[in-house]
Amino acid sequence: MSKQRIAIIEIGGSHDECILSQVLGLKEQGCEVYFFGNEEIYLRNTYFKSLFDGFYKVELSGKTRADVNAMVRLKKQLKQKGISKVICNTAQGGHIRNLMLISLFSPIKFYGILHTIKKIPNSFTQKIISLKIKNYFVLNDTLLAKIPEQKHLTINSFYPLDYPNFDERIEKTRKWRVTIIGGVENRRKDLDGFINIAKQANKDISFVFLGKSDVKNTEVVDFIEKLKENQLFDQVKLFDSFISEELFDAYLQNTDLILPLVHPHTPSADEYFNRQISGAINVAFSYSIPMLIHQQYAYWEDFSKGCLFYDLANVSETLTKFFTHHQAYKKALQSHPKFSADLQRKRFSSLIINS
Repeated sequence: MSKQRIAIIEIGGSHDECILSQVLGLKEQGCEVYFFGNEEIYLRNTYFKSLFDGFYKVELSGKTRADVNAMVRLKKQLKQKGISKVICNTAQGGHIRNLMLISLFSPIKFYGILHTIKKIPNSFTQKIISLKIKNYFVLNDTLLAKIPEQKHLTINSFYPLDYPNFDERIEKTRKWRVTIIGGVENRRKDLDGFINIAKQANKDISFVFLGKSDVKNTEVVDFIEKLKENQLFDQVKLFDSFISEELFDAYLQNTDLILPLVHPHTPSADEYFNRQISGAINVAFSYSIPMLIHQQYAYWEDFSKGCLFYDLANVSETLTKFFTHHQAYKKALQSHPKFSADLQRKRFSSLIINS
């Protein structure tokens, strides 16, 4: 029996954290797997070259006619390569809509990952995409439960929990390390709320913003000034350049607590509390690192174990509770069957292969 040839498409510049679990699971099932899409993503994920059976660059110009032609070329490449199934790693937006229209009568079967559930059922563009894509994945069971039943669609959950491990650890500068995934920015993170949290924390805690914080950005400049005003600057680690996979892993290997820093009044709060997940969440599940997470998330099923809920008035007490029982919180995540990367990628790849 010949191997299934499967393509993973990512034509944007993000969401590459979801790809490793997909390709590993499909390769374990004996598939040939090809990556079609953004060259920057392919190059910055150094393990892609050894895992994928081939890479095909998709270039977009921002001009409508040229980008439609790029989707026509992509469809031809998929056919020429003998691809039988395609996973759209970001199954939304105008380019994917155009690809689905072009591929409407193609025998190739398409699947999609949705990074926000607001696209179903309200988006007209998504309805067009769903003329071709009949099988979707969302990134959390609580999000899955929120989606109204869709007559002609099959929607499952998928937790992409594989991250590259380089067997290195960055030593702590203080007894405890709390990590915030990503750089300093106000849209996704409550920076004033962070100052409040850090002021309540003991001096034996260090905080790491694990992402690029552009020191030319006024948000970052203002944040640094506030850290200095509150005598917190020495407790907080920032990076002014891109974080490599190796450095990302090395800090997380020695992190005690992850802080998503999503609060009710942040600009993206409604989206993150109700329609999509913060990238920090799957990082925490993957590395079995407990989360310090706002009490607004208390109804989410996955946070019943291994997480501590807080509001900005009780951070100090919550941190004390965690540091007293930190091993119990970590073990709760390690023993949770849902948070097994092996289980998640096998389940995902089986659904792709057998449907």
